[in-house]
Amino acid sequence: MKFKSENTKGILIAFLGALLLTPDTLFMRLSEMDVWTMLFWRGFQMGAILILMTLSIKEYRENFFLIFKKTGTLIVLIQAAGSVFFTLGIVNSSVALILFCIATGPLFAAFFSLIILKEKLKRSTIYASIFCLIGIIIVVTDPSKVLNAPDGSIVFGTVCGLFTAISLGLYFVLLRANPKIPAFGTTGFGAIITGFIGLLFIDLEQILVGNFLAISISGLIILPLSFAALAYATRYTYASNISLLMLLETIFGPIWVWIFLKETPNAQMLFGGIIVIMTLTIYFIVLRAGEKKLK
Repeated sequence: MKFKSENTKGILIAFLGALLLTPDTLFMRLSEMDVWTMLFWRGFQMGAILILMTLSIKEYRENFFLIFKKTGTLIVLIQAAGSVFFTLGIVNSSVALILFCIATGPLFAAFFSLIILKEKLKRSTIYASIFCLIGIIIVVTDPSKVLNAPDGSIVFGTVCGLFTAISLGLYFVLLRANPKIPAFGTTGFGAIITGFIGLLFIDLEQILVGNFLAISISGLIILPLSFAALAYATRYTYASNISLLMLLETIFGPIWVWIFLKETPNAQMLFGGIIVIMTLTIYFIVLRAGEKKLK
């Protein structure tokens, strides 16, 4: 397929990856596993598939050793750190608070792009990030639940959520800055590390308790394919664009749960979701129009 620009190609690949990721929440719920057991299975399954994908692609296979060089190892550790911070935040704090903090990811991605890649901060990206952040706040904020978290967990949750957002932003920027490093491989080894961390806290008697098919659909299909697409998109488009598109998971995730588990989203969630979707639509239309003017 021919694309009118590299940026358009990257955005479409990232959009596909983000859409593939949206049912993940549903399958996590269907698995009926505890957090550490999910982290264990998802980490090892996702890691195994991505490493096999890396070894099956000639370009990645030839550059496989770069994963274990300084920058490659840094990317692996950052990817793993993001997963661990997210899990710790979900376990110990308010889910709404964590999702709100993660929604700052596009701003961090834009900042790191400026510092590392010297890519100019676009006003449209900043505005889109802010409006999406407002939409996510509306989606996840339930006054009866946000503050109903364990004592002291609000600060801890904020730290975990922000570090997750920082990790994601830095992860995408470093992949974009180092296109020769196998993106699938770094993501795969990062996932393996999270699997080992899950193993440290897992109750071995519970390791096979739950819906193994559901967690396997997530670990063997959804996660590796979605993150492979998101990682590959860094070759063609800005990290901030990828981070913005990842917000679709927060919007469409509850819709999958609504369809299959009959958990109806309230009007507040729908309103916030409309803001995010409209913002992303307008942003990428404006972005495309700007590209046409430059030609």
